[in-house]
Amino acid sequence: MGLCRFVDARTEDPFALLAARQVGRDAQIEKVVAEIIEDVRVRGDAALLDSARRYDAPNLASIEVPPSDIDSAALPAHFENAIRFAANRIEQFHTLQLSHFTEGLVPEAGSFGWEHAGLGQRVMPLDRVGVYVPGGKATYPSSVLMNVIPGRVAGVGSAFVTTPARADGSLAPSVLFALKTAGVDRAYRVGGAAAIAALAFGTESVPRVDKIVGPGNRFVNEAKRQLWGRVGLDGYAGPSEVCVLVDETANPKWAAADLLTQIEHSDDNSAFLVSTCEETLRRVLDCVEIQLAGAQAEATMRNALADQSMAILAKDVSHAVDIVNAIAPEHLTISTANPEAVLGKVKNAGAVLLGDYTPESAGDFVLGPSHTLPTSGAARFGSPVNVLDFLKIQSVSQISFDDLAGLIPTIEAFGQMEGFPTHARGATIRQE
Repeated sequence: MGLCRFVDARTEDPFALLAARQVGRDAQIEKVVAEIIEDVRVRGDAALLDSARRYDAPNLASIEVPPSDIDSAALPAHFENAIRFAANRIEQFHTLQLSHFTEGLVPEAGSFGWEHAGLGQRVMPLDRVGVYVPGGKATYPSSVLMNVIPGRVAGVGSAFVTTPARADGSLAPSVLFALKTAGVDRAYRVGGAAAIAALAFGTESVPRVDKIVGPGNRFVNEAKRQLWGRVGLDGYAGPSEVCVLVDETANPKWAAADLLTQIEHSDDNSAFLVSTCEETLRRVLDCVEIQLAGAQAEATMRNALADQSMAILAKDVSHAVDIVNAIAPEHLTISTANPEAVLGKVKNAGAVLLGDYTPESAGDFVLGPSHTLPTSGAARFGSPVNVLDFLKIQSVSQISFDDLAGLIPTIEAFGQMEGFPTHARGATIRQE
């Protein structure tokens, strides 16, 4: 089992190891990001162009993607069909989510609401959202779709995308076609911390937004951490991670493929294999070894397995689920005899893929739920990007003279308890 760390949870406590996991902090990255943010705040577009030229495209002329590039984007037919098909499924899923969330609410102009006895809420979409789409070594049209479309379904006013340019200053045709399909308002060729700062502050070209969603590297996430509160954020994410839960009925080849799917991006990704059967665990790892040999990202995946990953042998299914909940994985595959029964006990996971015929890659590209998920244990409290990320709620109250009279004793009592007599006076003055 030399591929990754092996933990026999029948004799060794895995929970202390799992509790020690956290989003990594790096003082040098924090310093660099703080300088980039301040530079963008002060110099605006000039700082963005300098950053894009330094890190991505040395001869970039301007950061804004010409609308004509998006409008004219074209791909081979099977790629265009794939993007449209995935977009339709993502839209359908989030439209269904919105309909369930707003069921029973009263439609208003651009919002929904409810009211009872003078108390209620208004649910309305955000005005401007920013979407960060990673770039660099790979292209991510799927990230355009998975982060823009839920906002469109929610009814956001405008959606703006930032993404790193390729070395020649262009965006990949697949990304351009995804931008067109998703219906973005504008797109900008800038990445990293500078892009997050631009969306948070606004520049001459980039509008200031209300919220930023989308995955990114360590610099992107550190910028999100430093700008938290100045702009709304989907979350502070760490590296990608996957957990595959198997029992004696699992297909080892398929489980191995799911384990490798999510660590293909970077060698700081994590994979967790949790099994109730030692023979199955060993067979899965044997299949991992076979599938690694000659793979395009073999070195990356081997490093992720060796440095960041674990194979954990549990006592039984209940113990295995306790381990999964402690991991709180971004992606969870359940390959057991009765995956639905296991799901009922899973509290912490970003996305759950049930059964033998629901591969991780389907969730990444086409099932419908967004693939932007909580990581590094954040599934204990966080959620995938979804329609609710693009909505906000206002509370609305209106009471009568007689209603207020009945509340004044309680208001006065709290004013006294908390040492704020003027608060109480704000109510009693209306009865004089």
